Amino acid sequence: MIRPEDVTVVMPCMNEESTIKGAYAFFSKDGYHAVVALAKNSKDRTREICEQNNIPFFIDNGLGKGAALEEAIGKVSTPYLLFIDVDGSHDFADVAPMLRELDEKGSDMVIGSRLMGGSMELYDGTIESFLRTFFTLCINQIVNLRFGSRITDTQNGFRCGKTESFRQLHLKAKKFEVETEMVMKMLKKSKRITEIPSREQARSFGKSGVSMFWHGWRYMLTVFVNIF
Repeated sequence: MIRPEDVTVVMPCMNEESTIKGAYAFFSKDGYHAVVALAKNSKDRTREICEQNNIPFFIDNGLGKGAALEEAIGKVSTPYLLFIDVDGSHDFADVAPMLRELDEKGSDMVIGSRLMGGSMELYDGTIESFLRTFFTLCINQIVNLRFGSRITDTQNGFRCGKTESFRQLHLKAKKFEVETEMVMKMLKKSKRITEIPSREQARSFGKSGVSMFWHGWRYMLTVFVNIF
């Protein structure tokens, strides 16, 4: 059984002043270690709130989410890591089942799958979200064909795993494509990846920083670089 004190919850964060305090309180009350990977480019009061409430945080190098996660992996001292967004989209109730899956299946990484559980952000009825969903499915198919896997959601940021397994990846992606890189490098190293259904809600506030126009090419480049 994985104990909360053996898990560090890493919360990548940019302009999340409305949710960060509650998210930290949820995990710390149950004994989890928690740390905020605060974006250098964050413009709101997130840092001030962390300082006032003794919430552990570090400021990333400003290169993007991927660089922040790789930095967090290097800082963690617990045997297990969990990555979760704190914008209100991920259901904290899914954390316990995810860690149970990690323990019982002996997985190196467990992904919360929006395709298995449902998502209000991945597809919300708009053309943009339709294209985003189609793009996600295409990447899933390429990865699965290449590695003989059956992963339904290569891109969701809600995931956990063994810290040592993450450290072996030496992630290079700087932005949102980092999750795809994690999956492909895990599979290259014959690591075990499993999934649980995860219901993703619409963000509590603000707008997603992922843009098909600005980031789509980065995803494809990551797939191309790691497919061989």
